[in-house]
Amino acid sequence: MQSTTKLESINTMLTMIGASPVSTLDGATSADTSIAVSIHDEVSREVQSHGWHYNREYEVELAPNTDKFIYLAGNVLRVDVEPGNADDSSTTAGDYLDVVQRGNRLYDKKDHTYEFSDTVKATVVYGLEWDELPQPVRQYITARAGRVFCDRMVGSGDQHSFNQIAEGQALLAMRNWDAQMADHSIFDNWDVYRIVNRHGVPNSQP
Repeated sequence: MQSTTKLESINTMLTMIGASPVSTLDGATSADTSIAVSIHDEVSREVQSHGWHYNREYEVELAPNTDKFIYLAGNVLRVDVEPGNADDSSTTAGDYLDVVQRGNRLYDKKDHTYEFSDTVKATVVYGLEWDELPQPVRQYITARAGRVFCDRMVGSGDQHSFNQIAEGQALLAMRNWDAQMADHSIFDNWDVYRIVNRHGVPNSQP
């Protein structure tokens, strides 16, 4: 059995307000369909931006260009440069980075500059196209986008409650699937890992 296509997902949303399904998303579409597609894309970005096992990558090397700026790809939803996560060749004990994303570039808050001399490593959350998403994620996006779409277009209290239950069930299923795939542990957290590993922490003993 195939995974849910984007067309099937949009048609599920349309049926939730009593609209007729469509045969394609290409070319001219009805107002309802256009709104459904817009909400669908909005919810997909929102859900993916939280960062899950399938779209989060660790130790991604981000290198400055010839102008010393580090630009981020258009599909980067979040980036987290952990303290002390610079290129090992340029990092000394206790020398930590404080880097944030501003627009499509990285900004060094410690040195108050967009310029970087060395590659940094980061945890990056990517926004994936619909066809790249696992089925549990597609089901949750469909349920959530359908609930939002129905709330905005119809606003029925009874229907909202029904759709919210379906959304909650889909969220639980997605979280359970993500936990199974990720094999999470406390050592996934930088602060815990730093304490256990004592990497880059000056010795406090005399």
